[in-house]
Amino acid sequence: AADYIYGYVSGALETMVQYGYPYATSFYNPVPAYPFKVACEAMLRAGTGLGALRAAAGIYYNYTGQAGSCFDFEGYVIHMASNHWRRTRRVSRFEDATDLAWSYQTCTEVYQPMPTDGKTDFELPYSPNETAYFEKCMERWGVYPRPDWEEQTFGGSDIGAGSNIFLTSGQLDPWRAAGIQSKPLGAPQSIVVRIIDDGAHHLDLRGSNPSDPLSVIDVRNAEKTAIRKWVDEWKNTHPDGRYRGQGDSRVGNTTQHSTPAHNKMSLRAH
Repeated sequence: AADYIYGYVSGALETMVQYGYPYATSFYNPVPAYPFKVACEAMLRAGTGLGALRAAAGIYYNYTGQAGSCFDFEGYVIHMASNHWRRTRRVSRFEDATDLAWSYQTCTEVYQPMPTDGKTDFELPYSPNETAYFEKCMERWGVYPRPDWEEQTFGGSDIGAGSNIFLTSGQLDPWRAAGIQSKPLGAPQSIVVRIIDDGAHHLDLRGSNPSDPLSVIDVRNAEKTAIRKWVDEWKNTHPDGRYRGQGDSRVGNTTQHSTPAHNKMSLRAH
């Protein structure tokens, strides 16, 4: 039970930062604008360490009182804790289509073990068990993860040989650490890498909102300018709208760029 409670609280703290948008949202639970800031204020008012953790978790799991006076431990608490960094996997009645899709993706091309040491983070020390992880994927989905698929397919951080790429990461997004945060030396001008100040998880790909910080407005404008330039260049190079490679007369783009998960390419939704 202690492990589940730990995962439940830890997942809340991490998710409030990942989805720390400047306006209220309700992806998994209703939360206020910049929920991590509201949680920090609640923690300071709590007065005790345990009370502070309870107050923070309450902002994520019960901000509007939707959970009532007592959380459903056997259902909701265990489900949320089980999904915490995919350390365990237990099917729950609370699992939705998004949970299912992400579970399958992390068992195929997006293998992302999350070790912690309790020194550079606020987590308990944890070393992923690759064998157990693979077995759970086979049990659930009948597949084994491909740990190197992203790097082999998209080149990892070696994007300097590409072109027409616009990568963004939110300053607040915990996934920023796994993304490309700087432009490689010698990369062409058509490759742009931007960090969005006060930006949460792919904030630039969300719809505009009156509460958006200027940083994301500027990045969206830069993305639109870059995409228009790429489209115009392609049209000028292929006036008939057709690409003909060597021995190939098929209609299509000259190149198709993509990026590892949690970096964003402006030409695709994520």
